[in-house]
Amino acid sequence: MATKEELEQQLHIARKDIETLTAMAGQTTREQVHNGAGKAQAHMEHLSDETRALFDTAQKQGVQLRQATEDGVRNHPLATIGVAFAAGLVFANVVGRR
Repeated sequence: MATKEELEQQLHIARKDIETLTAMAGQTTREQVHNGAGKAQAHMEHLSDETRALFDTAQKQGVQLRQATEDGVRNHPLATIGVAFAAGLVFANVVGRR
């Protein structure tokens, strides 16, 4: 059977081992968080670039659509009035049925 001093020595060694393991786990966790944050930042920048490109494309298409609509209205004013009138009738019938 171990003596009291031997048990205290083993307990002291166990405590030191736990402290070392805790420090190592903390360092590993900090490294993992740092690496994960870096990867997340790179991914967000990539998404941000894609989002900007999509927004720019949508904006250009919107400008082109507006210009085409304005040209159509200028070139065919009576047809535009007829289409607007027909759309109004359809809308009124759909809303009126409810």
